[in-house]
Amino acid sequence: MHDRFSMFGLLTLLLGLGVVASAQLSLAQTKSPPTSESTETQDAPLPPLPANCKPLPLVGGEGSQVTKSASVPGVRIPLPGPAPSVGVRNNWNTDWFVPSGHAFKKYRITFMPHNDAEYSVNMTLKYPDNTIDQFFRERGKRFPANQPLIIETSPRTNLQPYQVNTNIGGLQTVGSRYTVGVAGCL
Repeated sequence: MHDRFSMFGLLTLLLGLGVVASAQLSLAQTKSPPTSESTETQDAPLPPLPANCKPLPLVGGEGSQVTKSASVPGVRIPLPGPAPSVGVRNNWNTDWFVPSGHAFKKYRITFMPHNDAEYSVNMTLKYPDNTIDQFFRERGKRFPANQPLIIETSPRTNLQPYQVNTNIGGLQTVGSRYTVGVAGCL
């Protein structure tokens, strides 16, 4: 009886996750791009970089900036035994690759919200010794649409990071659009 209940509970939970994923997909599909008749604002582009800054490439993506609609929070469900956990991942994390051989004096992150919304934003530098430096953190802060937030940080004096990470999301942010880009500056 206990095994059946556990299996039934697991199936119910997985079905529930499927509903959440379907709702997220439905939300993404129902949002249409703004038209000239629409009252929505167009996504403003990121401001140009200073001449001494070089855009960093996305890890696992194309280009040096990304535009996202924040997804629902991720959920991990541990399974009994040696089976891996299952669940739904969020899309809040983005990484940029820092090319070796470059000694950047600072890193410039440009965050452009495209909706007036409360965003939770966390930014870190990742180092080869498996440590991180968190240089920006805001929880549930309202950011106005199409107003860029530019954050600059310096790496450690004796160690260059190999990646820059942004984590932008939160319950209050689901469905909100933003663009973020990272550059290394000499």
